[in-house]
Amino acid sequence: MDNQSFGFLNSFTLKIIAIITMIIDHIGYVFLPVGTAYYDIARAIGRISFPIFCFLIVQGFFHTRSHINYLIRLLIFALLSEIPFDLAFHKTLFYWNSQNVFITLALGLFAIFCLEEMNNRRIYVLPLILTFVVAYFSHCDYGIGGVLLICVFYITRHNPGIMVLLFGLVLYLFYQPSELYGLIALIPILCYNKKRGPAAKMIFYWFYPMHLLVLYGLSILL
Repeated sequence: MDNQSFGFLNSFTLKIIAIITMIIDHIGYVFLPVGTAYYDIARAIGRISFPIFCFLIVQGFFHTRSHINYLIRLLIFALLSEIPFDLAFHKTLFYWNSQNVFITLALGLFAIFCLEEMNNRRIYVLPLILTFVVAYFSHCDYGIGGVLLICVFYITRHNPGIMVLLFGLVLYLFYQPSELYGLIALIPILCYNKKRGPAAKMIFYWFYPMHLLVLYGLSILL
């Protein structure tokens, strides 16, 4: 992705696209009857969101001043988001069979840290493998495939053509056919101009748990 010169979308714009498509997906999941056309459309649009967030994790990895602080921040919001996530999607305070997407993003960040360090120190092979084990047993959102997708964006960051192929392969191998709508996310991703845009980092972090609480509250009222 470093050789692009035609990009016109900064990271802020990508986050807005990811958030809007995520909201549409979550509204469909919480409020629309399964099997209806509106439900299917909302969920299809929602497939665009996660790949963009995965791509932005890789961009954040190369732009952050401290990988440790970045990881800690993701883990803090994973904890803050778990109860809102369980309430919104499972109507209970604690649901152990499904964990929120911040855990997936944190594991993906750690995985690409291991890949980066493996260039010099092979001792990071085992932590990398353990990362995928944790992804499997924690039942985090998008699971092993989600962590692998972040690794794909990291490994292929200099080769958009290979990125497209591996991205599609991960979606095909790890998810249901409906997840292939996520390929649409490649359009804004390939239009990324490597610029940050307006500084509003923490707003995006806080938005995730807060919008889940709002959806849960509305589901109770309605």
